[in-house]
Amino acid sequence: MLRSVWFGRDVAPLLLGFCKEHGVSVNEVVNLAVSGFLGCCDVEVLKLKARLVVLLREEKELRRTCTAMLRSGSYLPGYVERVLKEPGRPLNFLSTTQTPLKALNPKEEKVFRRVASRREQIASEIADIQLLLLKDVRPFSLKPDSWSRRRDKNKFGGGEKTDG
Repeated sequence: MLRSVWFGRDVAPLLLGFCKEHGVSVNEVVNLAVSGFLGCCDVEVLKLKARLVVLLREEKELRRTCTAMLRSGSYLPGYVERVLKEPGRPLNFLSTTQTPLKALNPKEEKVFRRVASRREQIASEIADIQLLLLKDVRPFSLKPDSWSRRRDKNKFGGGEKTDG
């Protein structure tokens, strides 16, 4: 099977130097490295990371879709009015109390709600995967702020000293 592999700018010279020094082909080194990696890695972790990549890609696509739909749909008249408005003419395309969902037409609102629901599902699944991937990492805890406690309550603060 013939596949192309692109190496990073910093990896390519190291790989080529290694191959030249040891008299082996790049293909052989890549195959051995991948075999070694797959032989010693946890397959479940790889599956979780692959699922995470898929979810992040899907969420990004949903955000882009929603943005494009709204930008070219219900938000378009306001945008066109802003761009084409005459100087000095008041701009009143949306009141400050109007929420974005009220600006949507019924079809866009239906799509927006479904996209938001799917994004929420994705976020929940991402959190579950991260909990599994980070199971050996202790949760972050704030250390006591030693600077907030006054160490010397009897000392005067500020620039003036009193005669005592």
